[in-house]
Amino acid sequence: MVPQDESGNFSLPALEEAISARTKLIAITHLPSTAGNILPVADIGRIARQKHILYLVDACQSIGQLPLDVKDIGCDMLSVTGRKYLRAPRGTGFLYVRKEIQDRLKLLFMDGRSTAWVSENDYKLRDDARRFELYEKNRALVLGLGAAISYALDLGLDRSWQRIRRLSTLFREKLTAIEGVILNDKGDQLSGIVTFSVAGMEAADIKAALAKKNINVSVGNAVSTLIYMNRHHLTGIVRASVHYYNTEEEIDSFCTVLAAILSPSYHP
Repeated sequence: MVPQDESGNFSLPALEEAISARTKLIAITHLPSTAGNILPVADIGRIARQKHILYLVDACQSIGQLPLDVKDIGCDMLSVTGRKYLRAPRGTGFLYVRKEIQDRLKLLFMDGRSTAWVSENDYKLRDDARRFELYEKNRALVLGLGAAISYALDLGLDRSWQRIRRLSTLFREKLTAIEGVILNDKGDQLSGIVTFSVAGMEAADIKAALAKKNINVSVGNAVSTLIYMNRHHLTGIVRASVHYYNTEEEIDSFCTVLAAILSPSYHP
């Protein structure tokens, strides 16, 4: 595990120190699910290339939220889920594998789509990325994924990212002004995922109270990111994911309701 520095930024010097002759893979989550910081995946990619180490980026939380280019990142593999900021159907996703390294990866699952028999006792892998797919899949969900990707691209990822960044900055400013709210996001580069805790209250209780006012948030439990949670003495966090379609009025309403929930006179 590579630690963050005192400001909450991913430590590139610590990454270089951690690399040894035994290091075969650098696996990085671009944007964690229980904190709002963005990791410097392009800088990490340069280190991986210099050291000739395979590089895997988990972009499940960042795809659809901010612009991504695998060439700029310099990754060998990038994995994505569709149901988050892309707003595609649950159960969809895609995988990028750089052509030059596909033969270095051992497949865990194979079927008649990914392989072809060449004799009774031998088979041959496909020469393209479909070797990583299974034939049996839900075609309607895949069409939904394609529609969501087209929608995001037509809207413009640079454009939507600018709005997400502006709204989340405003949101954090207003949350820090509420007594009892502890903002958990640390680092110089922050995303649309806004995470916070409330002194003396469980995250699940905050979620339930907000739901009564028709405000939807998620809870990140310690079991999902145990090392991070233990290091920061957390059992869970409230996660509010701001998207381009949210408004400043919704942020004001959220903070007004949250402040009322935390007031001594509040009665559920």
